[in-house]
Amino acid sequence: MANDGIKVTGHIWVRKNGELVCERDNIVTTAGKNALATLLNSASAGTSLVSHMGFGTAVTAVAAADTALGTELVIGSNGYNRVTVTRSNPSANVIQYVATLTGISSAVTVQEAGLFSAATAGTLVAHQLTGAVALSSASDSLQITWQITFS
Repeated sequence: MANDGIKVTGHIWVRKNGELVCERDNIVTTAGKNALATLLNSASAGTSLVSHMGFGTAVTAVAAADTALGTELVIGSNGYNRVTVTRSNPSANVIQYVATLTGISSAVTVQEAGLFSAATAGTLVAHQLTGAVALSSASDSLQITWQITFS
């Protein structure tokens, strides 16, 4: 019996003020894969598994068992500073998420990012280190383009 063995992989591009500062493969977490399987098995398959991107300041190794960022960036009254993602399908087997973090009022160094299923709490679907990206003013922006490939 043939087994296609669907593989889920990812890749991120990190840009500060439009300049590429980091590019690497990412970790699609076990919880993210499980949530994907649940979504594909649900009646609401039109619902997006990923809606927000979170940013963090910790430098910890990423692993498939991760369920949260090491130290999620907290700005605002809801305890999170997650940004709504824009989704697209650049090719049939790829889903792409783009989010831009702007308006930081005090200096912060972003070291990690994650794709989440909600603006607060939710499932951490994918996680990766971004390299040390220092944001020092409200005019700085950090854009991450994240692709997940099914192969």
